[in-house]
Amino acid sequence: MESRVYLRESYFADGEQTVLTTRNLLASTFTYSTGVCGVRLRNERGAVVLLPYMGQMIWRCEFDGRELAMRSIYTEPERDARVFGETYGCFLMHCGLTAMGNPTPKDTHAPHGELPVARYQTVFLVSGEDEKGRYIGLGGTYSHKRCYETNYDFSPLVKLYEGKTSIDVTVSFRNNKDVPLEYYYLCHINHRAVDGSRLLYTAPRDSITVYHEVPDDYFSAEIASKTNRYLKKLDNNSGIMDHVGAPGQSYAPEIVFCCAYESDSEGRAYTMQQYPDGDAVYVIHRPSELPYGVRWISRTEDENAMGMVLPATAEHKGRLYCQSKGQGKYLSQGETVTYHIETGLLDSSSAKEMAERIRAMGF
Repeated sequence: MESRVYLRESYFADGEQTVLTTRNLLASTFTYSTGVCGVRLRNERGAVVLLPYMGQMIWRCEFDGRELAMRSIYTEPERDARVFGETYGCFLMHCGLTAMGNPTPKDTHAPHGELPVARYQTVFLVSGEDEKGRYIGLGGTYSHKRCYETNYDFSPLVKLYEGKTSIDVTVSFRNNKDVPLEYYYLCHINHRAVDGSRLLYTAPRDSITVYHEVPDDYFSAEIASKTNRYLKKLDNNSGIMDHVGAPGQSYAPEIVFCCAYESDSEGRAYTMQQYPDGDAVYVIHRPSELPYGVRWISRTEDENAMGMVLPATAEHKGRLYCQSKGQGKYLSQGETVTYHIETGLLDSSSAKEMAERIRAMGF
């Protein structure tokens, strides 16, 4: 059984207020100094912070004393951001839905579409118990309406379970329009890169596409040249990225890949960054739902992000490119689709078990 508590912006104040508790689970509301509303979900092992009215981003994710989210110049979210780059430093954001990725010069959509900083009309807390245990969570709905064009409801839900160091992310959206909805979705999960770690994942190394996308006008020719040299090495052996921080690596300003994932008998694909101490961060997704495993890594003085897999319905190269490749998906009137992602932290024992599972699949 699940209970819901609907929230209003008037419930949020400068100080943090507990609004829901259930045994070892707690939800509280607060407001950043920038005026952005935040919800903190906490259990015995850590907490996640979400922005309920700004894209329902997960801004921070911390378990067992480790901050998992990327590092950036933004320590707090910015209230008046029009595109995600004006407030980018989150752990997870939703991208799409009428377009996503980097727009081509002929595209008219914003980078990663309308979802990253979408203004949610409905926000609620949930609590309950299912086959995985007791949980607390945050969900809501963003309704996107454009006369004669689109009318859809986008509804994510994040669950934090009692005693666990992971979260379950469910994404559902429904087409309300009397014409098919052409859509693109990407779940942008931004872990932090840790030197000395290794990447393990259920995608053949020879299936990885390496994109050469260093901007021609990048301000530092020396850094751009280093990154381009590294890209050429990756063309010959993409597996050299699997050792994080190895000599010769260059991820400035960023490098993007696309991996063709394989799943186990339960339909799940696995990705891990295993730390030098044996612990690991991980992502589990279902290629039958999200067939493109985009990887995004950015390492500069200001940014440090290991987007080891961004499960997606298409590549990251904008609507027109994806249309040309036949990657658009469609929902009929009244049709709903749902996607499932799990991510979090593993202790060394659990990380070893997942590594053995990945090896048993031939990777």
